[in-house]
Amino acid sequence: MVFHKRFLAALAAAVLSFMLPAFSTLAESPASYDMSSPDALLPEHLYAQSALLVDMDTGETLFSKNSRVRMYPASTTKIMTLLLGLESGISMDDEVTIPQEAADIAQGSSVIPVLPGDVMRFDDLLYSFMLSSGNDGANAVAVLTDGSIDAFVAHMNARAAALGMEGTHYANAHGYHDAEHYTTAQDLAILSREAMRNPDFRNIVATPKWTFTLRRGGKEETLNILSRNSLLQSDQKYYYPDCTGIKTGHHNKAGWCFVGSAQRSGRSVLCVVLKCEQENDKWYDAARLFEYGFTRYEDVTAQALLTRAADRFSRVQLQNAEAQDPEGGSLALNIGFIQGGEQTVPVVQGSALSLQSAVDRLAGGVDIAWQRPLEAPVEAGEQLGLLTCTLPNGGTVTASLTASRAVMAQSAAETPAPQPAEATDAPQAAATDGAVPGNAPRPGGNGAFIVIAVLSLLLLISIAALICVRHLRRHRRRRRRARALKSLR
Repeated sequence: MVFHKRFLAALAAAVLSFMLPAFSTLAESPASYDMSSPDALLPEHLYAQSALLVDMDTGETLFSKNSRVRMYPASTTKIMTLLLGLESGISMDDEVTIPQEAADIAQGSSVIPVLPGDVMRFDDLLYSFMLSSGNDGANAVAVLTDGSIDAFVAHMNARAAALGMEGTHYANAHGYHDAEHYTTAQDLAILSREAMRNPDFRNIVATPKWTFTLRRGGKEETLNILSRNSLLQSDQKYYYPDCTGIKTGHHNKAGWCFVGSAQRSGRSVLCVVLKCEQENDKWYDAARLFEYGFTRYEDVTAQALLTRAADRFSRVQLQNAEAQDPEGGSLALNIGFIQGGEQTVPVVQGSALSLQSAVDRLAGGVDIAWQRPLEAPVEAGEQLGLLTCTLPNGGTVTASLTASRAVMAQSAAETPAPQPAEATDAPQAAATDGAVPGNAPRPGGNGAFIVIAVLSLLLLISIAALICVRHLRRHRRRRRRARALKSLR
């Protein structure tokens, strides 16, 4: 009996130890999220049914929850509408007239409001429809951009396809529910990263409030528009000081949605939150994703990044190097960091893609001032140039570029004798600033080249003729031997 009790106790302990992790996971919920441990975020800690967090620079996924599941985008649709409006070629300060289609919206739609016939600046229309999420303004942008709603929707779908948004189809310009109007969190992140490359787009989606004047029925009216993005509103409960945009969305089937961006200490992230049950849930989810994202970075020194990019600017070709130079006048340069190399740039932890992106960005901003013409002779350790690079945070790195070895110049015997210049009444052209001696064409150089080419051709013809004659003689000898052998038989 004792044995059976012990056996049952051991079995129960084993089953419990096996099941505890499963129970622990099931117990996780948004309510169990620990704000003091943002790096411990789990999918269960989010209210949204679908969510995604990516690095803004590379698009690399940092966190995902059902991010490729088809969802309804609601008014996050207006991210595409704004982008196409900005790409339309209409100038921001052009006056536009609101078309009749602005009134063709469903009852209960969000509005700016604007009315057909209103006259306003194009930038006022773009700011006001995006901040207010006005369906009337979205239709106006569509018609002004492509002439009709249908043409604009076709434009939206073509742009989505070009961006690789494989899970997206648009049916209207504003996001009001349509069964054939859908997207994914993955696709919204692709679209938003593309849109945020446009400086006007960035300015609009980061604006908390917009005031403008329009003409309506011969009278001027002033409208004040407040962004629906509560993370941008400093006087509201959900204010998030690092937020830089982007767009909210909601209807009954889509739930509460948000596409947001945030930047802190050089770290830039983008989140997508789709189908929350309560309005404020999207703000909690966005903040949790942002905080998690900022924990995923590490700092790498500018010196380390530039050292990785050194092969792009640390080798030069010298003019006038001696013929016996073992590297043919190619010279490796040593980098000596003078100032700013200890500054850091954030990269995603353990990400080769993020590291390479940081290297590429810094290498693209390198500027080199050469301190003398790049020609031999050069002494080992001689400083030839000064490198400067501006970091994303505005800091500057400077470094010296010095010769890794000595390179001798050509001797007098190796240097072709200069040909006398033909007399001319034309004045000699002045040397340009920074010109490298030895790079200028030598007088008479083309004539000498022609003579050498002709002589080389004649030599080749003579050799070919000689080979033909020898081949013909051999052939004749073989024929004579063949006849002689035949006569002996």
